[in-house]
Amino acid sequence: MRVRMLADGRVLEGTPRQIVMAMQALSFGQDHRSLSEYMAWVVDQAQRLNDVVLKVSGESDEEQAASLVAAGLVERL
Repeated sequence: MRVRMLADGRVLEGTPRQIVMAMQALSFGQDHRSLSEYMAWVVDQAQRLNDVVLKVSGESDEEQAASLVAAGLVERL
């Protein structure tokens, strides 16, 4: 999958999990969080800073990453 970040136009490529991991790597100061903690942080930041409600569901990191990617932070290319 290839996507463009709506926030800054960066293009990321890979599975949803790889895309979220790349997003985490680009996020300053977020490398200490687990992937699931990072995704929860993204949801919280979207709500607090941009008044955007992201619905993320799933049991595993892979399911949650797919849900986060589909939630509207990126556009598929």
